[in-house]
Amino acid sequence: MKSAYQRWIIRAYRITNEKWIGISISEFERLISNKNIVIQRIRHKHQLLDPKPDTIIYKDDVLVIMGQHGIILDSLFSIGPEILDEDLLNFPLAHLDVTITNKAIEGITVKALRKASFYHGLMLNKITRENHEIPLESRTVLNRGDILNLSGRPAKLEEAAKEIGYLDRLTPETDIIFVGLGIVLGGLLGLLSVTLFGVSVTLTTSGGALVMGLIFGWLHSRTPVFGKIPEPALWIFDNVGLAAFIGLVGLAAGPSFISGLKETGFGILLAGVAVALIPHIIGMYFGRYVLKINPLILLGAQTGAGTSTIGLKAVQDAVGSKFPVLGYTIPYALANILLTAFGPILVGMMS
Repeated sequence: MKSAYQRWIIRAYRITNEKWIGISISEFERLISNKNIVIQRIRHKHQLLDPKPDTIIYKDDVLVIMGQHGIILDSLFSIGPEILDEDLLNFPLAHLDVTITNKAIEGITVKALRKASFYHGLMLNKITRENHEIPLESRTVLNRGDILNLSGRPAKLEEAAKEIGYLDRLTPETDIIFVGLGIVLGGLLGLLSVTLFGVSVTLTTSGGALVMGLIFGWLHSRTPVFGKIPEPALWIFDNVGLAAFIGLVGLAAGPSFISGLKETGFGILLAGVAVALIPHIIGMYFGRYVLKINPLILLGAQTGAGTSTIGLKAVQDAVGSKFPVLGYTIPYALANILLTAFGPILVGMMS
């Protein structure tokens, strides 16, 4: 089920206040909450018009205004009475995802995006980076591969998508060739091994698949026309696949764990706790006092370094913000590679 709350609402207002008569649409949007509203349609006398930035507002024009609840309730009561005009309000409105691939958009802020000419008539609902929603703030910097969920007229969305990157049309199909090629190449990479200090080091097939997954994921972010996987399939990989993997590892390690516990005693449990906690404690102090990292981003980086998506969710819930995810993605990817690659090295060192 979906939440009853909607970030954006649409209302129709008749302009009767002299302050707003004779100005352009772009000036009207700028004066009210710095472009956090959009004029979607106008009824001028008996005509229904699709407004342009330079369209002039006349007395008794009816404007269809799209904006956030707070702005609609707090800022628009003075422009004139709200009315019900079914013909005027009956128009198509789409909600689509657009992936950033254009170098001109990469590195700019949300505030700068909203000032772009092609953005007029659109609303930004959320930003997704590496399958995690990041904060929607004016100062948020956009990266290549970020997915923008935009609302607006279909024609405007098509026009904006050409300037931003790739318009992601929902499809239930998975690009099997792309996914299969990544698995095959990952398996071949995992067969390779090198000898260091007498220890044979290999990524194994799972590690090779992980590395190729990172490479192919990067390729997908650069050219999203390839490698499409529907969200439900990703959910199965992330949740069911991970749970099955952990369960199988636990079943396989159970007998050796019990025998090891009998031989070494409960000290091995304390050693495990120390190994799990000490690196994060050192990382927290080093990141905060040496690197001067923002505490919220640092907490996200620590959960990524520990490959703990559950930990990231707990941090986000505790601080009531999505900012920690900004530090999560890169440490998470690196930790997964190192976890796989260093396993055989550690075993060889202990044997």
